[in-house]
Amino acid sequence: MTHALRHTTALVSVATLLALASPVFADDAMSSSMMAGDAMGSSSMMARDAMGSSSMMPADAMSTNAMASPMAAGDAMMSNDMAMANDGDAMGDPMMTKGKTIKITIKDVITGQPFSPTYAESRTEASAPLFKLGDKASDALVAVAEGGNIGMFSVGAAMNKDSAIGDAQLAIHTLPGQTRTFFVHVDEKHPLIDAVWMLGNTNDGFSGFAGFDGFKLKGTASLDVRGYDAGSEKNNEKKGFLGALGGGNDRDPENGVITYHAGIRGDVDAPKAWNWDVNAPVAHVTFEVVK
Repeated sequence: MTHALRHTTALVSVATLLALASPVFADDAMSSSMMAGDAMGSSSMMARDAMGSSSMMPADAMSTNAMASPMAAGDAMMSNDMAMANDGDAMGDPMMTKGKTIKITIKDVITGQPFSPTYAESRTEASAPLFKLGDKASDALVAVAEGGNIGMFSVGAAMNKDSAIGDAQLAIHTLPGQTRTFFVHVDEKHPLIDAVWMLGNTNDGFSGFAGFDGFKLKGTASLDVRGYDAGSEKNNEKKGFLGALGGGNDRDPENGVITYHAGIRGDVDAPKAWNWDVNAPVAHVTFEVVK
């Protein structure tokens, strides 16, 4: 039986998809950091293949001015084509048979880093995770980590080659102390859930989780996830390179791999107040079976 990808929270126009497909980095968007499985997992349902790989970024999707001033962002992106609703009414009817709907809530638990919009998907066990510690970041993940641009992941989900993705969802920015809730459907063929978002006040920091088995979940579970460095750009913390400082979001390339983020040094232009305990979680994620 064909397992169709569900778009349950927003419709993306063809023009938007074409714009997103362009490999241009968004100016001042936000980023995010992540971790799963091996790091800070507080639940018995810890991510199975913890951390996949992904990178790059499209044209002006999720513009950064809203992210450059994190406390001014609020829920301003709610009207954007890529911003998703945070209520159950947006779920729609599951297209996958004998599956479950999982309610996912992300809380930003640090004070100096807002989160970009979140991309989440359910996928097959055989498919690659969105990121994996020690791997080179994909173009789509680089787009998230350097500019908070989830467009490439969104377009990939819309194309859904080989039906590897069962469901895909997007959620709006999350400011320090805020939570965001969205719903992802899983089934036996697409049991695993991955999600990524940018740590907005970094050069190429992100967070998320990979390989959480939502199909086996009974009741509730939770994960505490850390911050990651995509390894695609040097952490120079300079105005003109770190979009949240304003003055542009130019690249200072680094040919590295995904590692845990070393935090904000605060010795150039970025304020030390943007730093966090790099050995502690940046986000608390809860999962609940609701259907």
